[in-house]
Amino acid sequence: MSEWILTLWDSVKELGVEHNVNPILFAILYVGSIPPYIGSMAWIVRNHRKQKAINVPVISTLFFFIMPALYVLIFGRNVAWWVYVIIALLIGYSSYTLYKKIREKISTAE
Repeated sequence: MSEWILTLWDSVKELGVEHNVNPILFAILYVGSIPPYIGSMAWIVRNHRKQKAINVPVISTLFFFIMPALYVLIFGRNVAWWVYVIIALLIGYSSYTLYKKIREKISTAE
């Protein structure tokens, strides 16, 4: 089992070198963006309750949601075209779901 994991890890590292993406940094961005994302969602609800603008918290929430994809988009090299399509779909879908979540949280806050 451990040999299989080491082989898989070596493959991931090779892909990282080939595409100029550090898999450890990607994982840190992926996991590390969760707390600020949740905090930004709470910021949206708090601002809405206080009748303040929610533009900045929405942008912050979207940024933290797509941060790992942005890392690949900005620093990735020799990435297949379909990866860019997936990232674009991810950004579009995340914007849509974020909109729905915000509307849901705002309606429950009222």
